[in-house]
Amino acid sequence: MSVFQSNAQSKFKGVVKDNKERLSLFGATVSVLSPSSNVEEKTTVDFDGTFKISSVKAFGTIEISMHGYVTKVISFYKNQDDTIDLGTIYLEDNLVVEKDVIVTTSSIDVIKDRKTPISSSTMRNYEMREKVSNKDFIELTSQMPGVYTSRVGGGFGDSRINVRGFEQNNLSPMIDGIPLYDLEAGIVDWANISSMNDVATSIQLQRGLGASKLVNSSVAGTMNMILRNANHDKGGFLYNSVGNNGYRKFAGSYATGQLKNGFSANFLLSATSGDGYVKSTNFEAYSYYMALGYNKGKSDFQFKIFGSPQWHNQRVSDIALSNYVFQGNGTNEADTKYNRDWGYLNGKEYNTKVNFGHKPLGIFQWDLNVSDKTQISTKLYGSKGTSGHTNFSGGILGASGLDILDNNSQIDLNFINQYNSGNPAVFGGTTFMRDPNYNGQYVNSPFNGVFTDNNGNPVASNDSGLTLLSEITNQTFYGGILNLKTELAKNLSLNLGIDSRKTIYNKTRIVNDLFGASAYSIDFYDALNASTPGLWYSLNTSNTALPEPILDFTKKNLGATPVDHNYDAKIAYLGSYAQIEYDIWKLNLLAQGGFNRQFIERVDYSLIDDSKNATGELAIDGYNAKFGVNYNITRKHNIWANAGFVSRPPVFVTVYSGLNNDVNPNYKNEKFKSFEVGYGFRSRSLSVNISAYSSDHKDAETPYYTPELGNFGTTSGIDRVNRGVELDITAAPIRKLILNGTLSVGDWKYSSNATFYDLLPGSTTPVSTLYIKDHKIGGAPQLMASIGANYEVFSNFMFGSNLKYSDKMYASPSLERYDPNFSVYKENATFFKNPILLPDFTVVDAFASYRFRINVLNHIDLRLNVDNIFNRKYISESNSSYDVDSPDPTTFDSNTLTGPTFRENGNVYRGLAGGNNAFFGLGRTWNFTVRYEF
Repeated sequence: MSVFQSNAQSKFKGVVKDNKERLSLFGATVSVLSPSSNVEEKTTVDFDGTFKISSVKAFGTIEISMHGYVTKVISFYKNQDDTIDLGTIYLEDNLVVEKDVIVTTSSIDVIKDRKTPISSSTMRNYEMREKVSNKDFIELTSQMPGVYTSRVGGGFGDSRINVRGFEQNNLSPMIDGIPLYDLEAGIVDWANISSMNDVATSIQLQRGLGASKLVNSSVAGTMNMILRNANHDKGGFLYNSVGNNGYRKFAGSYATGQLKNGFSANFLLSATSGDGYVKSTNFEAYSYYMALGYNKGKSDFQFKIFGSPQWHNQRVSDIALSNYVFQGNGTNEADTKYNRDWGYLNGKEYNTKVNFGHKPLGIFQWDLNVSDKTQISTKLYGSKGTSGHTNFSGGILGASGLDILDNNSQIDLNFINQYNSGNPAVFGGTTFMRDPNYNGQYVNSPFNGVFTDNNGNPVASNDSGLTLLSEITNQTFYGGILNLKTELAKNLSLNLGIDSRKTIYNKTRIVNDLFGASAYSIDFYDALNASTPGLWYSLNTSNTALPEPILDFTKKNLGATPVDHNYDAKIAYLGSYAQIEYDIWKLNLLAQGGFNRQFIERVDYSLIDDSKNATGELAIDGYNAKFGVNYNITRKHNIWANAGFVSRPPVFVTVYSGLNNDVNPNYKNEKFKSFEVGYGFRSRSLSVNISAYSSDHKDAETPYYTPELGNFGTTSGIDRVNRGVELDITAAPIRKLILNGTLSVGDWKYSSNATFYDLLPGSTTPVSTLYIKDHKIGGAPQLMASIGANYEVFSNFMFGSNLKYSDKMYASPSLERYDPNFSVYKENATFFKNPILLPDFTVVDAFASYRFRINVLNHIDLRLNVDNIFNRKYISESNSSYDVDSPDPTTFDSNTLTGPTFRENGNVYRGLAGGNNAFFGLGRTWNFTVRYEF
């Protein structure tokens, strides 16, 4: 392409966009080159894709470039002084080079290819659209090196992620640079952000130390989810999708683009529902997103709010392999969809495990460009909402809810309802009838057993009744980040910042369903030892609330009465950090360090009166530091290395380890050290990344939790070593074919024995040694390999497939089960010796898509995804570790401590002991999508 002009001054303007999504390429470089290829003038493309540039040269070329795209060159020769409009210039994807994530604020940290010395993988919004099907969005990362995802029980939003052998509580999730890590329990609630793939421009997984400047919880890595700004390109889309098991989703979005007055807006609404692949895992979810922006002069303001109210039925309870087989053909075929957490009540399906919640996030961001060398970024954020999950409470004649099954191995809810209400109830051919326990009423309580009150009198509670309760978290958090970025000298930049946030988790329980009972004891725990006899039944409530999508996020406890306990977990956090980057010659140097202090406090509220008991604030410090260097050997080859350490404070439930204000005397900071090296190669048709890592993690601690007693014990001194090698390759041997492959080889094991501390008063075994040294770490395959191909059969019609092989995956039981001397495990043969190796498996996914262009701006995308196309049946995880030659607990004699093995009993499934609990991966699923973009 060439432009002919001549005269004193050449002026040019235009718009730069990518050729695939037609989105503005903010940050692209526009240069005027002399005939000898020297850069005479240079500018960058603005938010809306526009640029202006001028030159005094009579002729030359204009070069438009951006990392990840093919450079375009336009020749010019001037003959007058008018501004030449180059129109819209579309840059073509470099199909094998990962594009840098472009952000305009210094408060979001992203990896720059061939510059930042950290291992990472990035997924753009269009890639998410292509691969999401009806998966949980977190499953999209499963094709990245070192990453394993599992649907666990198969419920909507219940997926978990494992990175380099570390569970997701060692991962730091961030939205627009804001940390989402749960400081109370260390969990990650993916269901609460289930529509992230709709509103994020990109998701970048930074493995290992990560690129975040904050003193965060990252041990396995940082997942940075970057939301669309308000000034996203003008346009929108309508989206409709259907899939297996009644899956359906509708979404609509519109963006105004940046208006002439500097204002902009971006909106999205979606609704998703389905019956679930696993039996009785129905779900219903909504999402909304709004971004408002104003850009004027040196200031850019962004306000964003994002929320996903949802409820979904779950499969949570343990299921032994032998039970899957029993539900199948009874011999060797398992019914992998079996779910024992539901039953029928009055002829209607009823699931007793439900997850629900709505915790919207609001963000206000102000970026002030003081000069072309200095930016001050201010970010304020907050969230308020409620989430929860349901559990049975109490028991009937010593049996829990999961023990009362009908002939189809489902929970006999009709029997429970009849018994709770005092009516004759038939179970197993025998009629049972409950006696009233308070003024002719049937009042349920949480305890199922015999207990002693403060006068030493035994209190029988075998008829406590069964109640469905919700474990409720009323969450409020707010905070701010202030970051100063300045260029101290040429190629030398400095970031300084502070990070502060306050979080209050109000934890309690509410009654969902009394199943025919008259009421539920409000505070049986405290009333049991009250001075007034019988108080445990006289203080009761019949107030119930069923789980639902909570559209009103200010509705605390679903409007129901708190029961059993009510306390606040308060965490105040203050951190500071500094980061310096220096580019010299072919070297890129990075150093970062930070310090934080947490103030944690537990406030216990009485349910009997208005009193409360607070612990006072406990201060715990943490810190981190990391260093890295990248060396660009040539334009194609680079090598890099990083090293660092983290001292991470324990989460709240590790410090306050029970349903009381007692402090765990054994808590300490976790220590983490890491070293990593890597190599990269880039060319027009081939991209290669290789990295090797070594991570030492010491003094980790895991609370041991039950709904009745809280976290009554801890496993401490968990030391582990995770080492491995990762490879990913992308190649385009011909124009219409893209090949990709990954390989991850790990060696993850425990480097010492651990210790279990029983914190219950009067424990006969307060300290136990857990023999786990040199055991393999389970929960993810230590060998993963994938290969995929995308081929453009003809214009705008794509077909592709991906195969992933997983091996060397071990079971991941609770470490407490590795105590052969604990009396309960010893007498029931339920302790473990070694983690068992699970069978390897291969899963193949495929897709086909066609884009029908209406005009330059409008088009319709049709897409069919089929996951696990060969319907491979495989075990995705197991939380028990019986060897086939270990005693079968179902036939074990606790008196003689002997019994036949699983093998001798014929209780074996695919080489594994049938007593092992497991969840299976999903079989074949499909999804068809129509998307109209305008």
